[in-house]
Amino acid sequence: ATTPGPLAPAMQREIPEVEKITRIHPSWGGTALIAYGDDKITEERVWRVDSSFFDVFSIPFIKGDAKSALSDINSVVLTESTAKRYFPQEDPIGKTLKMNRRDDVTVTAVIADVPAQAHFHYDFLLSYRRLSAEAETSWGSYNYYTYVKVKAGTDMALFEKKIQDVYERNQEERYSDFYTQSLTDIHLTSNLKWELEPNGDKLYVYVFMTIGIFILLIAAINYINLSTANSSLRAKETGIRKVSGAQRTSLVFQFLMESVIICIIASVIALTIAYALMPLVNELTQKNLQIQDNPVVILYLVLVTVLIGIIAGIFPALYLSSFKPVAVLKGLKVNEKGALGLRKSLVLIQFTISAVLIISALIIIQQMNYIQSARLGFDKDQIVIIKNGGRLSRSDRQSYLNSIMQLSGVENASTAGTILGQGFSTTRLRAKGSQQEQQLNFASINYNFLDVVGIDIKEGRGFSPDFPSDSLNDGISGGPLEQRLGGIVINEQAVKEFGLDSPAVGKQFVWSTDGDTTYYVEVVGVAKNFHFTSLRNEIKPFGFLILPRNQFNFTIKLSTTKVSDVVAQLEQTWKTSFSDVPFEYIFMDETFSRMYAAEGRFQKAFISLVILGIIIACLGLYALATFSAEQRVKEIGVRKVLGASVAQIVALLSKDFLKLVIVSLLLAIPVSIYAMSIWLEGFAYRVTIQWWVFLVAAFIALLIAFVTICSQAIKAAFANPAKSLRSE
Repeated sequence: ATTPGPLAPAMQREIPEVEKITRIHPSWGGTALIAYGDDKITEERVWRVDSSFFDVFSIPFIKGDAKSALSDINSVVLTESTAKRYFPQEDPIGKTLKMNRRDDVTVTAVIADVPAQAHFHYDFLLSYRRLSAEAETSWGSYNYYTYVKVKAGTDMALFEKKIQDVYERNQEERYSDFYTQSLTDIHLTSNLKWELEPNGDKLYVYVFMTIGIFILLIAAINYINLSTANSSLRAKETGIRKVSGAQRTSLVFQFLMESVIICIIASVIALTIAYALMPLVNELTQKNLQIQDNPVVILYLVLVTVLIGIIAGIFPALYLSSFKPVAVLKGLKVNEKGALGLRKSLVLIQFTISAVLIISALIIIQQMNYIQSARLGFDKDQIVIIKNGGRLSRSDRQSYLNSIMQLSGVENASTAGTILGQGFSTTRLRAKGSQQEQQLNFASINYNFLDVVGIDIKEGRGFSPDFPSDSLNDGISGGPLEQRLGGIVINEQAVKEFGLDSPAVGKQFVWSTDGDTTYYVEVVGVAKNFHFTSLRNEIKPFGFLILPRNQFNFTIKLSTTKVSDVVAQLEQTWKTSFSDVPFEYIFMDETFSRMYAAEGRFQKAFISLVILGIIIACLGLYALATFSAEQRVKEIGVRKVLGASVAQIVALLSKDFLKLVIVSLLLAIPVSIYAMSIWLEGFAYRVTIQWWVFLVAAFIALLIAFVTICSQAIKAAFANPAKSLRSE
C-alpha cells in the first residue's frame, strides 16, 4: 500500500493528469507524548501530511483556514474531539502543545472528526516537513501513502504507465510496479501489506446478504405453506365470493393485498426491533451501522416490502382463487395434490438452506478453533510488553532492564524494536555472490529476545552478549572494501527463498554499498519458521538484527500466574525512575487476538443468523406438523382403536417430514463444501473439511426437526380417540 516519499512531487512535476497530490506518513505503531500544562497523554494517531492534504480530501474546518493550517513547520491541526480533550473550556487556536518532551507545536486549526466509515483515522496532523530529508530523497524508503486527485477524463491505464515511467526515470533501481486504486474500493477490496487500517471484506458482505435473503426465503416459504395448508378454511369464503360475482382477478388481488399488508405490518415491527438492537449489532460487528431515514432508503424499504409480499403471496393467491364454487359449497374435499407437492418442495428448500447454514457454522467454528490453538512457533503467553521505551535514553533503558530482571515474577526480559504480531520492517537483500534480490522482513531485537519469546534455533546459534560483533555497527570509514557489519538470524523460509546452500550459517547478505565498499551481515543462526503475521498469510522470509538504537519496547516473560502483581511491580519500578513518562503495557497474546478479531465477530454474527434461520424454519415445520396432525385426527383415532401404539403414531406423522430433512442434507453437502472452500481459501493455513462435520450437522438437523415434529405428533398420539371419532 505504500510508496517512496519522492514519488508524489515527481508525479506533480511530470504527469499533467495530476490535479492535486498529497502524502501521508502515519505513526507506524509509534506513539507521541503530548503535554499541555500538567496533562500528559500518549497519542497513537499523529500523522505528518502535506499541506495539500486539504485540497485532496474534503475536510470541514471548524476553526482555522485550510490554506494556512500547515504553512508553518510547527503547526498542528486537531480533530474536534481531540481539541475538546485538551482544551475543554478554551479556544485551542494559538495554544502550544509540547510533543515528546522537546518540540513545541502550535494549534492552527480544528477540523471535523473523521467519519467512522472512512478507511483511515487520525487525531493530529503535523507538517510533512517535520520529517527527515530522506522523506524527499529516498526512493528506497516505502514509508509513505500517496493520494492523487486526477483530472476528469483521465485514462487510468495510461496514468499508471506514466507513474511507472516517472519511477524509472528518477532512480536506478527498478524493484516495483506501481498501480492505482479508487478511494472507494479500498475498504472492501484491498488487502495489501501495510494497509493504514484493517479493511473490511466484500466476501463477508456477500455472506451476510446471502444469509439475509435465505432467512427471508425461509419466512416466505412458511407463509406459502401455511396459506395453502389452511386453504380448506377459506374454500367456502372463495366459493361464496365467486357465486356473488367476484372475478378470479379480484380474488387474486385480494389475497395478494393480504400478503402485502402482513409484510408491511411485519416491516414496521422489524424496524422497531432493528432500532432497539442496533447498539448490540454495532458492538458485535464493531461498526457504526445506522438505519438511514432519507427518502431513497425509505422508498427502497417500501419497494422491498411490497416485493416480498407479492413473492410470498402469489402462489397462495392463485391457488385459493382457483377453487370451483360448486365443489366447495357442496362440502366436497378440496384437491390438494398440487399444493401438497409444493409444500413438500418448499420444506425441502427450507431445510436445505438450514443444513447449509449448520454445516457452514461448524466449519467456521473448526477453523477459528484451529487459528486460536495453532502452534505459532513461539510463546505468546505470559509475555507483557512495555511500549514507551523509545522515550528513554539507551542507558536508561538498560538500567530499567537490569532493575526488572531482579523482580521475583520476571523470568526473562529484553528490549526490542518490534512487537511480534504488530509490525516489522522490510528491506531488500541479496546473498553474497548472487545478483538476485529478495524481500526480507526483519525486526530489531536485543541479545536475549529470542529466548524471551521462545523462538527455537534450528541451526547455528542465537544472539549472545558473548559475541559483541553480532550487533550491527556503522562500518569503518575508509576501511576495507568488504566489511562485516554484524550478525543476522534468519528463518527457514529465508534460507529456502534466498537459495542458501547448507549449512546456511556463515553465509553473508549484502546489506548496503557505499561507492566501492560493500557491507555484509553474516548468518549466525537459522530459526525455525514462526507465524509473525496472521494465519491468513503464508510464512515469509524473516530476519532478526541487533540495532541498539532501535530498542523501543521491553518484552518481558513472566514466571508466575499472578500477572497483576508483577505488572504493578513493573509500573512501580518505572515510575520511580521515569515519573514524567506514562507507563503503558500490553500482552503479546492480545496483539494476536486482535489479528483475528474480524473473524471472531464474523463467527458470532454468522452463528446468530444461523440460529435465527433455524428458528424460523422450525416455526414453519411446527405449524405444518400441527396442521398435518389436525387433518389426520380421525385416522389417528381409528389406528389407536385398532391397537396402534404411541410410537407407531409418532413414526407415522414424522416419517414424511424426516425423509425431506434427510434429502435436504444430501443436497446441502455439496453446496456447503463449495461455499466453505471459497471462505477457507482466505487462509494460508486452514483446516480440511472433515467427513464428521456432515454427520454432526445431520444429527443436529434431524434432532431439531424430530423434536419440532414430535411435540405435535406425541400430543396427537396421546389424544383420546373417543373424542375424535364420536361425531361418526
